[in-house]
Amino acid sequence: MIASPRRPLVSRVAVALLALGALVAASCTLVGQGALHVANDLSGIGADNTTLRAYVADPGDPFPPAGYANLFVKGDDFGRPPSYGMNGYLYLVSTSDPCPQSEGAPEAFQLGQVSIVGIATVTNGSVNQFFLMQDTPANRAARFALIEINELAGFPGLHLIHRCGDVTWSTGSSALVDPCSLRTSLEGNALSVGKSFSLDANTRWQFCYGGAAAGSNEKLLFQTTNGGSSWTLISRTTLGSPPPEAGVGELPNGNGASALFFQDADKGWLGLNSPGHNLLKSTDGGHNWGEVVVSDLDPGVPVTSITFTDATHGSFVTPEGTWTTTDGGAGWTKSP
Repeated sequence: MIASPRRPLVSRVAVALLALGALVAASCTLVGQGALHVANDLSGIGADNTTLRAYVADPGDPFPPAGYANLFVKGDDFGRPPSYGMNGYLYLVSTSDPCPQSEGAPEAFQLGQVSIVGIATVTNGSVNQFFLMQDTPANRAARFALIEINELAGFPGLHLIHRCGDVTWSTGSSALVDPCSLRTSLEGNALSVGKSFSLDANTRWQFCYGGAAAGSNEKLLFQTTNGGSSWTLISRTTLGSPPPEAGVGELPNGNGASALFFQDADKGWLGLNSPGHNLLKSTDGGHNWGEVVVSDLDPGVPVTSITFTDATHGSFVTPEGTWTTTDGGAGWTKSP
C-alpha cells in the first residue's frame, strides 16, 4: 500500500485523470473488455468483480479524441489481510506476458515486462476510474494488470500484482484517424481543427486550418466514408499557390468556415465569416463550391448556421436575420 502523503504528484495526476473521465462522451463504441480476475493481493475477494472496458468515440463525438481509447477500470476489495480497505495508488499496466500465479513466491511483474498506462486511485479498497490511452495495435495488449508502484520489500525490481487478466479486443481498425494530423500548412505548421459535419455513422466532413501567406485562413476540407478510419482531402484554398492534386477541388479564399451542412452525400452548404462570400453550395460532395447570391443579404454578413429539415425546407441564420427556403435552396426569403 502506498500512503498518499508521500506521492503529491501522483495524487494530482490521479485527480486529473478522474476529471478527464467525467468528460467521456455519452455515445461510444465498446472495443475491448476483460476481467482482471487474478487477485494476488492475498484477499481473493475482488477476483470476480474487477473489470476493464475500452471505448472509442462514435463519429462526430468529441471524446475520446481521434486516435485514443477511454479505458474504464472498476473493482473493489483491494488490500491485504486482515483489512481490504486500501487507500493509495496502483499502476495500471499492459503486458503480453501471462499473469503469474505461483506457489511460495510473490506474484509480481518487473517494470520491464509491462507498459504503464496510468495511475489508479484506490479509495476504501475500490477503483472506479477512466484512463485515456493512445489507441494503437501495440497498446491493445493481451493483458492488463494493477500493480503496486513501489518495489516489493525483499524482492528488488518486483512490483506486487493486485489484479491481472486477459482483455479481448474487437476486430477491425484499431484507431480513428485525426484528419488534421495528415497534413501541415504551406508554412509547415500543424493544422487546427475547424467545423465538421456528420451525415451518418460513416460519412463525415472535417475542416482543418493553417496560416497562409496572404494573411487569411488556409482551409482544407477532408472527408471520410468509413467512420474516420481513413480520410481524403477533397478541396482546399489556393492561398500560397499549393501544387495541384488530382481529385482535390477549390475552396473559396477568405476567413474560416462558420457553418457546414450536407443534405446528402452530394449536396452541401457552406457559410463563411468573411467579407465577399457568405453562402456557398456544392453538388459534388464538397469537392467544388459555388457562391449563392441571396436577395437582401449583404455579402459581408457571416452565415452562422445552416439547417434543412427535408430535401426542400431549410434555413440559415446571420446576425441580421434568418432566411428560409421551400424549394431546396433555389430561392431564399428573409423571415419577418
